[in-house]
Amino acid sequence: MKRQTLLKNTYLFTFFLGLHGFLFLYINSSILEQFVSQKQVGLLFALGSLLTIPVLLFLPHVLKKFGDVRITLATLALEGAALFYFVSSTNIFVVVGAFFAHTILLRILLLDADVLIESASHDATTGSTRGIFLTVINTSLVLSPLLVGFLLQDGNAYMRVFVIALCAIIFAFFILLHSFKHFTDPHYTHITLAPTLQKMWKTLALRRIFILNMVLRMFYAVMVVYVGIYLHTTLSLPWGSIGIIFTIMLIPFVLFEFPLGYLADKHFGEKEMLIVGLIITGTATALLPWITTISIVVWSVALLVTRIGASTVEIMTETYFFKHIQGKDLEMMSLYRIVEPVAYVVAPILASVFLLFYDIQYIFLMLGVVVLCGLIPAFSLQDTK
Repeated sequence: MKRQTLLKNTYLFTFFLGLHGFLFLYINSSILEQFVSQKQVGLLFALGSLLTIPVLLFLPHVLKKFGDVRITLATLALEGAALFYFVSSTNIFVVVGAFFAHTILLRILLLDADVLIESASHDATTGSTRGIFLTVINTSLVLSPLLVGFLLQDGNAYMRVFVIALCAIIFAFFILLHSFKHFTDPHYTHITLAPTLQKMWKTLALRRIFILNMVLRMFYAVMVVYVGIYLHTTLSLPWGSIGIIFTIMLIPFVLFEFPLGYLADKHFGEKEMLIVGLIITGTATALLPWITTISIVVWSVALLVTRIGASTVEIMTETYFFKHIQGKDLEMMSLYRIVEPVAYVVAPILASVFLLFYDIQYIFLMLGVVVLCGLIPAFSLQDTK
C-alpha cells in the first residue's frame, strides 16, 4: 500500500475512533457519579488507569504475534460491548467493570493508531504528519461535546450518546477491515521493559520529554475528571451549555496543531513554543478558581485560553518524541503511551486527597502550579533546530 494512501486511511480511521472515544470523555465521571460519591469518582479513574499499565506493557508481545490490524479489530468489537454495559446497566459492579474495560480498550486503540501512523511517516515531516494526525482526531474532539450537549439537553439520556458512539466505532471497524487488510507490520525490535526504561532514562532528550508528557497528561486527567462535575454539579450549568463551552474550549486543538507542527519542522524547533505553551496553560488554569460567574462566554474564553497553551504543548511534545524514535520502536511508543494511564493514576489520587482539605474549585490552582513546574525540564531541552 502506498505511504500517502496509508496515511489518508489512518487519518479517516482516527477521526471515527476519536469521535467514539471523545463522546464519553467528559461524561464518564457524571455517569459514575450516579453510583459513587464525587471523591470516589477520581479513585475509579485512577484504578482504571492502573489496570491499563500492565496491559500496555504486555501489548507489544501480542502485536508481534497477531499483528496490529487484527488486534485493533478485536479491540474495537470489545469496546462497543463495554460501552453498552457501561450506559445500560444499573448494577454498580457491572458499570464499574465496563468503565475499566472501556478505559483499557481505548488506550490500546490509541497505541494501535500510533503504530499505523508512525509506520507511514518520515522523521523530516514528523511535525506536519503528527500535526495532521492530531488535527483530525481533535476535530472529533471538538464535535463530541456539541453532540453530547444536544443529545443530553433534556436529561441524562446516556443511551443516545452510546448509539452515536457505536455508529462511529462501526465506521472505524470497516475502514480498518477494508483499507488495511494488506498492511505489513514493521519489524518490531525485541527488547523488554527494563532496557526500554533504562534507555529512556539515560537519554536526556527522551527523559525530559517523558516528564513533560506526564505534566500534560496530568493536566488532561484532572480536567477530564473534574471540570464536567464542577460546571454541572457545583455551578449547576446544564449539559447543553457545557457542550457549547467545551466545543469552544477545544477549538485550538483543530486550528493550531498542524501549523505549529509545520513551524517546528521548518523554522523554530520545539523548545520555545513548548515553553510558551506551558506558561499559558499553567497561568490560565491557576486563575480558574476565581471565576464565580456562570456565564457561558466567560467560561468559554477562560477554558479556551487553557487549551491554546495545552494544544501547543501537545504538538511540541509529540513532535519532539517521535523525531527521536522509529516505527519499529514499539516498546518505546508503548512506554510513552503508558505515561497517560500513569497520569490518570497519580492525578486523581492527588486530587482526591486534595479535596479532603479544600473545595473543588481550588483543584485548578494546584493543577496550574503543576503545569508551571514543567518549565524546569522544558528549559533544559536540546532543540531539534
